[in-house]
Amino acid sequence: MLQNFMNRGPEVSSLSIVMLSEGIYLSKVDPESGLEVASFHELTDNNWDFVLSSALKEHKCQNLNATVTLGSHLYQSYHIDKPAVPKEEWPVALPFLLKDLITERVNEIVTDGVELADSNKIQAYVVIKRFVEQLKQVLDHRSVKLLNITPEDEVWAHARSDVPAFMLLHRSQNSDFKIGAFVNQSSVFQRTVRGVESPITGEFASSLQIDALALELQRSMDYLSAQLKQVQINKLFICCDDENTEELREALQERLNVMVEPLLLSDVTQKSGEVLVYEAYQLGLKGVNLYPEHLKPKKDRFNLDIVAASWAAIFLIMMVIYSVYSYKNHQLDEQITVANRQATELTNEVAVLNKKLAAHKPSPAKLAAVDRLREDVKTKQESLKVISSFDSQLQVGYSGIMSGLSSIDRSDISLTSIDIKNGKMNIQGLAKSPEVIPSWVQQFKNEMNLVGRTFESLSISRDENNVVIFSLRSKSGDED
Repeated sequence: MLQNFMNRGPEVSSLSIVMLSEGIYLSKVDPESGLEVASFHELTDNNWDFVLSSALKEHKCQNLNATVTLGSHLYQSYHIDKPAVPKEEWPVALPFLLKDLITERVNEIVTDGVELADSNKIQAYVVIKRFVEQLKQVLDHRSVKLLNITPEDEVWAHARSDVPAFMLLHRSQNSDFKIGAFVNQSSVFQRTVRGVESPITGEFASSLQIDALALELQRSMDYLSAQLKQVQINKLFICCDDENTEELREALQERLNVMVEPLLLSDVTQKSGEVLVYEAYQLGLKGVNLYPEHLKPKKDRFNLDIVAASWAAIFLIMMVIYSVYSYKNHQLDEQITVANRQATELTNEVAVLNKKLAAHKPSPAKLAAVDRLREDVKTKQESLKVISSFDSQLQVGYSGIMSGLSSIDRSDISLTSIDIKNGKMNIQGLAKSPEVIPSWVQQFKNEMNLVGRTFESLSISRDENNVVIFSLRSKSGDED
């Protein structure tokens, strides 16, 4: 059940309903033979809701998906400029674009539209929101789900998909003659003919009435020729209730310069409502829909059955997880048992080894000899360390310093005595003049063995021969 919920496919219509001024046409879809013959239910006193509910009950229409086609008396249509918003947002945007053309408030209407061929205009359709809500309420009461509401003009536009451009003269019972023009399966023109009363053929034939109707058709053709300059309409189809189709076709063919043909290719006479029922079923959910998504009830993703199935699936998953962990715990318990047995064996082995170790304790004389040998080795190691330190100090103290002094040998300095002791260095010598002594000392920083050495005192004097003598004494903290 959960899988069926997740993989639910697109919904399709199983009930086609057409609401015209004279009554309601209804047809169910048989799974084997397809669409059934439409039944007609006459309207009186505008009680369409009662008639529709009774028709659904009579034909046992329950748990079906319905598409509804509205007659032109139930909606309005307008040509307006194409809005600069994505098409999926038209149902929300169009009410605000049409507010100056309609008397109802923006929140009281439902709209949708379709682009017109070779034009920057759209055909917008408007229906009263209260009517849509009432229609849905009637269908819900009979457990019928509303999928789509389509204006009849859009259904007529697809009636002859084999002809790219045509005009249609149609009339249902208790309504006026209507003229429509369709290009590329889009409605581009609609008008109602006033003053021509049906029937105009048969025993009530009237040449004046036919002349008037032909005149209105010619005016419509002339208007379309001026408006649709890139499209040539040269076919007129007729589908008029209560009229002799062949007689009407011949009469109009004599008066018009276009090809006049019946809308239906078969010889079977069908009423406009029956044709609309069939064509609406063939159209499906394509095109204009006056029942937009924002009016549809939010889908209940979780009902009692789905919740129960979900809990069952969760319980099954938990049982699987419990089984897996129980199996793993059983394996771990066996491993712990083996490890405890090995630990016991090792403990016993340690006890045995400790007993053997206690039996092999050394004698006190041997321990005393070992201590004496360790002390002797320690004393010798310390003596070697002192000797090594002394040798290293001498090597660094004398050879390094003498090498450094020889590297900065100068002709204006002569050393007479160098005393190096305990890291201290005292120097005595002769100088050409007193000022050369500081510059000579400054050169110590360029020699690795002399860098960092400072002197605690500097004494400069002259001997009896007036020669400059100097003495440098190192600080006690200086080291080699």
